[in-house]
Amino acid sequence: MNQADGSKRDITLALHLGAPNTDNGQLTWSLRKDVQRLLDRGVMIRRPGTYLKAVNQLLRKQEQEFVTDEEREALLAGLVKGNPVSRIILTNSGFMGVPGWMLSKGQLFRNAGKNAAALRNLFPGNPCGFFLGLRNPATLIGPVFKSQSSKSWTQFAAGTDFLSLRWSHVVEDILHSNPGCSLTVWCNEETPVIWPSILAQITGLGNGFRFSGELDISRGIMSDSGHERLEAYLAGRPGLSEDQRERVRGLFLSYFHSEEAVEEEIDLPGWSQDLVDEMTEIYQHDTNLIRHMPGVTFLS
Repeated sequence: MNQADGSKRDITLALHLGAPNTDNGQLTWSLRKDVQRLLDRGVMIRRPGTYLKAVNQLLRKQEQEFVTDEEREALLAGLVKGNPVSRIILTNSGFMGVPGWMLSKGQLFRNAGKNAAALRNLFPGNPCGFFLGLRNPATLIGPVFKSQSSKSWTQFAAGTDFLSLRWSHVVEDILHSNPGCSLTVWCNEETPVIWPSILAQITGLGNGFRFSGELDISRGIMSDSGHERLEAYLAGRPGLSEDQRERVRGLFLSYFHSEEAVEEEIDLPGWSQDLVDEMTEIYQHDTNLIRHMPGVTFLS
């Protein structure tokens, strides 16, 4: 193996799987604000449009026929483009599966482990970490259903018992199908407060790096005046630790959040408020279970 090959083997793949309708592409845009600062530290974040076609083409070929080491190395070289990097971040909410099949056979993303393993196997010689934002199925199913047009509600729901849906099954599947890979998980509902911690974990830079996009999520759910006050407060206290900054963000969000932005209208055939409440309670218990699962880093 020549030196170039050796350095490519040292590159860690940070694979952000979604889930759909969680960050909605914000991860890329928040990190792209610091694209050169990140590259200076060996971390590459590119726009998904620059690599998804090549990744998906090789995924399809891998499913149907033999893929050579040369083809895999060409894919990695195409991602790196000659830059001296130690970490590449790939993100796509479709990595776990297409929206229309989210409830296939009554399970949440029943092919998540298989699809994550296929993605991981494009880079078999490289260290790999998966990242996954969860969302309450009670608020997730509606937007995902509306994002696709291939299935009617009856086809999409496919007789699913909505009270049986568990993210813990998805997490177990990903871990079981990808031995040796780390898995970092968080709840989308907490993202506005912990967004900098999510960025820190995905980049591998830890909490010592101050991200230009650290307030991107909270900006969307706060009043303009509240957000301006939060920015000014943090700017005036550069010595605060990340834990202290997190508490400040939580406090400002509790005072200045926009009711319109955080309220979610759920209108699905046959659904009731009682069903939504029960699904939400199950989700809370399920995420607590995931929090204590071996092999999972849970951000909260």
